[in-house]
Amino acid sequence: MMVMRFAAVFKVWVFLVAACLVTGGLAAQVDRYELGLRLRSFERRLDAVTDEARRVAAFAALDRAVQAFFRLDTMAVAKAIDAADCALAGGGWSVAKQYAHSLQWQLDARLISVGDTAVTGRLSIAYRIDEEDFEPAGWSLVVRAPGVAQPQVIPLDELPQTISIPLAGVPVGDHMLKWSLVQGEQVLLEREQALSVVADLASRMAGLVKARDLAKAQKPATIESKTLPSLVRMLEGMQRRRAAETILLGAEILAEAEALSAWILGPQASTFYGGHRPGSFRLRIPVGKRTFSVRLFVPKVVEKVPLVLALHGAGGSENLFFDGYGDGRVVALGAERTWFVVAPRLTLGSLDCPALVDALARRFPVDTKRVLMVGHSMGAMQAIANAVRAPERYQAVAALGGGGRVRRSEGLKKLRFFVGVGTKDFALAGANGLHRALQAAGASSDFREYSGVEHLAIVQLALADVFRFFDQVLAR
Repeated sequence: MMVMRFAAVFKVWVFLVAACLVTGGLAAQVDRYELGLRLRSFERRLDAVTDEARRVAAFAALDRAVQAFFRLDTMAVAKAIDAADCALAGGGWSVAKQYAHSLQWQLDARLISVGDTAVTGRLSIAYRIDEEDFEPAGWSLVVRAPGVAQPQVIPLDELPQTISIPLAGVPVGDHMLKWSLVQGEQVLLEREQALSVVADLASRMAGLVKARDLAKAQKPATIESKTLPSLVRMLEGMQRRRAAETILLGAEILAEAEALSAWILGPQASTFYGGHRPGSFRLRIPVGKRTFSVRLFVPKVVEKVPLVLALHGAGGSENLFFDGYGDGRVVALGAERTWFVVAPRLTLGSLDCPALVDALARRFPVDTKRVLMVGHSMGAMQAIANAVRAPERYQAVAALGGGGRVRRSEGLKKLRFFVGVGTKDFALAGANGLHRALQAAGASSDFREYSGVEHLAIVQLALADVFRFFDQVLAR
């Protein structure tokens, strides 16, 4: 009963979050790119902090971020993530430091041409701090660009403030601009901002557009014909102020798109994507009448190896497991074992994971007898649903911070499950209910609670245990 109640409530949350994020329905919000930068920064620091009291205090603040996310209040999300950062540092940030963290710097473009002399951006307030009457005095924005000997120092003025950064000396490639807010000799904040520089951007984009139009007309659709238009959209988006939800490496994506374009325009003696091309890719994969957007890690292997399906939570996308959840920890753990890792974009409907696995196996050396699945929150529900429908297609399933409905079957009894949840997670009752339902159905379920952990950090903290569990299952 508790599992069913959790599922019903969560479906309402999923609908509201998706409606807001798809339509951009709320004004005066912090964009997802900015939230992603702050969350990745927090996740990196979380790994470096071992003090349990600080971590628990940070989780309490992160729980407020999750609650704000489901209220669709992204300003409160940004503020709560910064409060979690403060807790990790031991607390006690000055008002000046709080104010510095409340600011955001948004570039007008993140992909520019070598001929551009400068990049402009907008420094503004992401959220209001509690001390609303605080006014910064004697502050400067300091920007350190790669290839530029001296940092650019810009006095802080009335916000929002438009800022131009000279680019002379910045080399071609994908870079992280280091920027900080300082008052005299005191550094109040240090952050990063992605920037990609390429040669002959306009002419190269024009060439890609022609190949894209040809790819769209190809029948039947292939991974290549579906992926090229997607890559071109990413590159076009990087030239506008509104950022993608995650860091994109424009120079790398442009090179891949041009190589794919040349393949589409050429004789096509073999496939462009496949086991012969290891690396990390953003793909569009046609499966029947549908097309899946995925992030895929391809290991360098010559024989068939296991595949990990990673299903993200509500409001996220295929980028969340590759760039978040511990700064892409699932990919690192998969790479250590030379396994494939795929993260598909989930929608409000049901995801046919076996069909996706079969489509991948037709191109890549995936061992369809050794498929492992991990899901978080909404993704945990999807993982359980897929496991219940076709238990024979998986070796093991991990559900983190989520529940799901269980239906008895002989196949389910042969499948092993890992259920992980934080003691401060709103999904605690649902996860407990899932564990009990799996046991009642005769399935093997390893259950673990993580003390003091809330709904988001559970993935980062549990993934190492999940992969150890996967190792044990495959070793049987």
